Amino acid sequence: MDQLWNIRFPDGSQQALSTGKSRHYFFQRMIDSVSEPAAIYETAFKYEDTKDFFDFLGFTQQDISEVMEVDPSTLFRWRKENRQLTKAITKNILEMDQVVAKGVRIFGSEPLFSDWLSTTNVSLGDRRPIDLLKTPYGVDQIDSVLEGMSWGAFQ
Repeated sequence: MDQLWNIRFPDGSQQALSTGKSRHYFFQRMIDSVSEPAAIYETAFKYEDTKDFFDFLGFTQQDISEVMEVDPSTLFRWRKENRQLTKAITKNILEMDQVVAKGVRIFGSEPLFSDWLSTTNVSLGDRRPIDLLKTPYGVDQIDSVLEGMSWGAFQ
């Protein structure tokens, strides 16, 4: 799926520019629905918006509370109230989603990528990528490994 950017020029004219494959997986529709692409980074998701994403990852409430850096009881309340997440949490989730999009593209399917996430990886210090995905630094490590794989490195 291509990402489409609408460019407005000073003379009032507009042009649509396609930038190739989308960078997100679960949240691409939400991003596409925003009129200005950069505006997505000024918004924050509601808790309910993250359900399919965390279900795909198989995250428990404890895992989600680690990602969001809140107590599980706070997370329970957020879910009950469908609380709006902070911009910082939304940013972290979007970065995780970019890694998922890249992984699914590289592996060619959700099940293959999901299997890779659950398997220990030498390039990640014999840790499972799914465990590292809970921290921002872990997301960067997984992204680097996937980037290497996209260039032909065996990971």
